[in-house]
Amino acid sequence: MPYDSRVIWPIVVLTVIAALLRIPVLSRPMGSDEAATFLYYASHPLPVALTVYGSPNNHILHSALMHLSYLLFGRAEWALRLPAFVAGVAIVPLTWIAARSVARRGAILAASFAAVAPVLIDYSTDARGYTMLCCFALICTAAMARIVRDGSRGPIALFAVSAALGFWTVPVMLYPFVMLGIWGLITPRRRSAAIALAAAVVLVIVVYAPVLRVSGLAMITANPYVRPVHDFLPKIPRYAATVVSDLFIGIPLVVQLGIVIGFAVAAVRRMVPPMWIGFGGVIVLILIQRVLPFPRIWLPFLLLGFITAAAAWPWSESTELMLAGAVVVALAITGMATPRLRETGELRAVQGICRVLDRTAAAGDPVLALPPSEMPLAFYCPRVDVLHPDPGSPRLFVVSNLDYGQTLPKTLAYFSVDPRRYSIRKLRDFGSAAVYELRR
Repeated sequence: MPYDSRVIWPIVVLTVIAALLRIPVLSRPMGSDEAATFLYYASHPLPVALTVYGSPNNHILHSALMHLSYLLFGRAEWALRLPAFVAGVAIVPLTWIAARSVARRGAILAASFAAVAPVLIDYSTDARGYTMLCCFALICTAAMARIVRDGSRGPIALFAVSAALGFWTVPVMLYPFVMLGIWGLITPRRRSAAIALAAAVVLVIVVYAPVLRVSGLAMITANPYVRPVHDFLPKIPRYAATVVSDLFIGIPLVVQLGIVIGFAVAAVRRMVPPMWIGFGGVIVLILIQRVLPFPRIWLPFLLLGFITAAAAWPWSESTELMLAGAVVVALAITGMATPRLRETGELRAVQGICRVLDRTAAAGDPVLALPPSEMPLAFYCPRVDVLHPDPGSPRLFVVSNLDYGQTLPKTLAYFSVDPRRYSIRKLRDFGSAAVYELRR
């Protein structure tokens, strides 16, 4: 569809704002999962990322791009986060395109939420594949909207390629794939939708062939994070509350209510195509799997929710622009004012702790730290032994992380270290964490 400059410029401005809000966070200390991605995959030769699926931490396509960024720019935080950052900024115009394809109105307002939602800023500056997953899901949404309208070949190919790249990034692309697939199959263009889905499956098999050959299917389908949860049904209410609080963190309650009301109005008035019918298939799939996925896997659905809610009202162009501006200002302020830990884990004082260890510890000295503290320490303190420490050593260093309840006694108990056998000295207290030296 044609776009005039009055429509394009607000999206350009929102995209620039999104980048400006994300850039200052690019150099914050590395978190647990992103440090693990670099240490186990991206810092090694490229075939490692493309073939070794040692854990779900390897978001294959993202790990490969992180590796290339590392080769080009080094191991600075911003360099390792560059692929996630670029994708996180691209979410803004892609949300607008998907909204124009699905609802044909409210696209600028939806893009404003994508630009400033605090959770999206966080994942745009976290070296993981979740913002890339969002991008591919949005492309698939726009493509499926075209497929159900006219069944043309271009959108079929675009859907298949984008879906395959999404799966190659994070296998939980399965959930938006199921939702969008059901939407396409219940429309008169079901044959075109079926072709797109089948082509995507073929491409997924192709891109995963190296992983299946080297690591095996079980590493993907039977890892600890996708095993059935004990007492699954009783845990659902608390899990749902956690998902909502994580996705809407830093968004004022009145804005949250506006999104919910807008979503309900759009659903009742059928202001968007029946794509959300497919969400029932996602729920059924999760009930069959009996898993409680990490809240971050719902990020693509958050964006689709923004698109749906923004389409609820017949906004005039000027009214929508004013609302989008208000959203940007309000969420930028509340997002910056809301302290929060990354869902993927972190040790906020890691750089200060490593300076202490560099001055005090000898090469190879064991450092005891619990997840999620050990990976950032291993990233910033390669001289010491964090990942495979010997807890029986006569000299130990211990790092606590009070953000996760990891006190000194708890850490020592985890490693079966008897504190009575050591003299203990606190080297430095950082408030949220501390570093200790133990000598026997």
